[in-house]
Amino acid sequence: MKEIILTSRQKMLSPDRQACELGQIQTPKKMENNKIVTYILIGVAVTITVGFISYAIYQKQEENKRKKQN
Repeated sequence: MKEIILTSRQKMLSPDRQACELGQIQTPKKMENNKIVTYILIGVAVTITVGFISYAIYQKQEENKRKKQN
């Protein structure tokens, strides 16, 4: 295991701040950005799904109209 040399200021930090500073855990800002990206991806997936379902329903209705006319 690699030894990490700390400055005197880093030695006085709380463990969670020290871990953030050393890059061992995500910062709150990075976690917030990940959360936003996740919501955007979920929103896009839901929008695409709703679009496909709407199009399928529309196609089915058009097919039924053609059958009734013939």
